[in-house]
Amino acid sequence: MKYVVRIDDDSKDNFEWKADNVIRVKIQDEETNPNVMIFASKNAMIGLGTELIRMSYAFEEGKHIHLEPSNADMQVQRMGVFLTPDSNSVIVCCEDMESIDEYVNM
Repeated sequence: MKYVVRIDDDSKDNFEWKADNVIRVKIQDEETNPNVMIFASKNAMIGLGTELIRMSYAFEEGKHIHLEPSNADMQVQRMGVFLTPDSNSVIVCCEDMESIDEYVNM
């Protein structure tokens, strides 16, 4: 199987045709041991991955995108996905990072 990401042309993206590119983001046990859980449909994984690739090609330190939960009045698709109404908000940020060794060998 081959999937082509057109960096400057999203007119042929088919992950959004059914509008089932839906993600639920939850923070579990916020008080003692917080874990972020992401529940995603197949089309949501394709959509988010596609948009992350596009964002990486237009990488700009400090650039960020807010993903807000949908509601009855507004269903907004950002970064190739819709967030369910009960999701936590997500902010995707561009930041130059060191290699993993710099973080684990502190």
